Amino acid sequence: MVWPANLDSTKSRKEGRKLAKGLAVQTPRLDEISEASKRLSLDIEHVPAKARPANWWEKGGYLTVPKKGTRTELLRSLADGVKEIRSAKRATEKERR
Repeated sequence: MVWPANLDSTKSRKEGRKLAKGLAVQTPRLDEISEASKRLSLDIEHVPAKARPANWWEKGGYLTVPKKGTRTELLRSLADGVKEIRSAKRATEKERR
């Protein structure tokens, strides 16, 4: 399971962040993580509006991802994918201006 908090640089390790802050992404959305996993050709299950038990008030949802390699490697590649998506989005916004 991959929760948005696992990749969130604004969260502490106690709040669920699994990566170093330098590798994490600021407030990732579930749709960004989902798109990044599709770019990695991962077969995912998208479960919206669910909360991590530790943060029951935040209904961010989660993804179930098949295990390929270690969890840390998967989270790093997803975070990199989210960063690429955001930079491509910024580039297209600049072109529109």
